[in-house]
Amino acid sequence: MAIHSTRKRLIQAAAIALCAAAASSASAQTIYSQGFELDLSDSAVGPWSGGGVARVASGTGGIASAGGSFHAVSTGSATLGRWGGYNYGAGNAVPTVFQEYTTSIDIFLDVSGSLTNGTRFDFSSAINNAAGTHRRDFIFNAGFYTVTDATGSAPRFVISGGNNTQPGSAFPQNPGHSPIAITTTGWYTFEHHFYNNGGTLAVNMSITDAANTVVGTWALSDVSDLIGLIGGNRYAYFDFNEVTSGLAFDNATLTIIPTPAAAALLGLGGLMASRRRR
Repeated sequence: MAIHSTRKRLIQAAAIALCAAAASSASAQTIYSQGFELDLSDSAVGPWSGGGVARVASGTGGIASAGGSFHAVSTGSATLGRWGGYNYGAGNAVPTVFQEYTTSIDIFLDVSGSLTNGTRFDFSSAINNAAGTHRRDFIFNAGFYTVTDATGSAPRFVISGGNNTQPGSAFPQNPGHSPIAITTTGWYTFEHHFYNNGGTLAVNMSITDAANTVVGTWALSDVSDLIGLIGGNRYAYFDFNEVTSGLAFDNATLTIIPTPAAAALLGLGGLMASRRRR
């Protein structure tokens, strides 16, 4: 009897330890990845669309793809993708419980190109509400500048982060939105990380260069975005784009991070299954 009791306690202790390990080691799971190697597909609803979007071979316009042999190019506003489908792929207007996730996309910034001063583009990764429809946009406001201002004087892209888009409502040099200047031509990864910060949605926006060096970060939140009101992902959207010669983008991904409780249950399930087989 004592041996059985001791063994039971050991199994319980192991289960607790395994649950803790599973919870702490929960890793991101990529549920959408599009490098445009085969097509412009996005979701069951349809491919990337609008804004003159096209799939082109590496080297087109002098731009080598960020990865592989193809990438996409937008020549106008309203280029839209859905990260594989709204609400983690469940579809539009599908009630969804929020789950921590990250979206990222590579965008080519040509500082040495023939853009005129003030050429703009805005890129948004938006989120839905708990009912599965639009809640809020989180937007990179970007512009090419050659005039001297607080962000510099050399040819450069100036970028800031916010919730508004298009001239008249947002501008990259906004001093209240922590603008940064990028003076080197190349591919840059634009990332949004959506997470629960003490019961409220928070979004960390960041830009990294090809060497994986962070060149800019922004932390956005709104006290009205209580996590119980938040659902899953909405669109990837080049809402405004004046780079009519072609704004190149590549490697669009969405990853989700399992909750600690889910990871722990997986670990416990594995342990109990192992116990039953003995």
